[in-house]
Amino acid sequence: MGLQLHQKYTIAKAVAAFGPADAVEFLFDRQVAVVENAALCMLTIGDAATYSHLSGASRVVWKPDVPAQVPLDLRWYMHDRMTGFLGMDRQRVKEHHVFLGLPDEKSFLYAGKAHMGSWSAAEAHFTLKEKLPRDEWLRLGGFPGWLIDINHRSERVDNGDVAAFRRLSREMEGEEFSHFSMTRFEEDVLTVHTNARRGWLMYQLDPADACYSGCDPAFDGGQQAEERFRCVCGIQMDCAAKGTVPRATAMSIAEEFFTTGELSRSLLWL
Repeated sequence: MGLQLHQKYTIAKAVAAFGPADAVEFLFDRQVAVVENAALCMLTIGDAATYSHLSGASRVVWKPDVPAQVPLDLRWYMHDRMTGFLGMDRQRVKEHHVFLGLPDEKSFLYAGKAHMGSWSAAEAHFTLKEKLPRDEWLRLGGFPGWLIDINHRSERVDNGDVAAFRRLSREMEGEEFSHFSMTRFEEDVLTVHTNARRGWLMYQLDPADACYSGCDPAFDGGQQAEERFRCVCGIQMDCAAKGTVPRATAMSIAEEFFTTGELSRSLLWL
């Protein structure tokens, strides 16, 4: 039996698609079923503070259920069973498959193959090969409009709610250094860093994509000039001044992106 992407399966039926039931090993209180050539990750989605959750339509944060009394050697064993998926020739010998469900649901949505990008004692990060459909993204707690982060504080904003956007952007006024980013179901990201004079606009079409900077075609401050920005967490960033715009322009471009969903054509995106 093969699995169909974005269909629901019980744990038993999902495991049966990969081989005999007596060949499976369950880990993390049945959150993971390890079979010969795969690990099936059955993740219950909930509040981000305590549960596994979606950080994007193709990104899942898994919070493994590992009781504090589990011995260290068992923790390392489970870690190795989840991460040792490459052979001696660096070729992949196992795949991660992610299944998503809500508390009290008996079946899980098959979200498909995924890449495990990082692992720690507290959480692991998966990138799905195929983005979730919008209806499943919303059912599993995704935001219907925009997620806007102001200096590392996030807030959901509905499409078209310009008043809410302006309320958040005003929090940057009067600050020597500030920044915010905005994303949506499509997973593109616009980030704005500001100092007292200039704004640095960066756009990613995809979280794994390179950043494009919005450049002012009228800039005449010299090719070697630089602007300094700083995150509220203390990280300092220096940027070529030709890749920045006046601060007020940066905020206007961000509002245009929020209202139209498209990048401004008044800048060069390089």
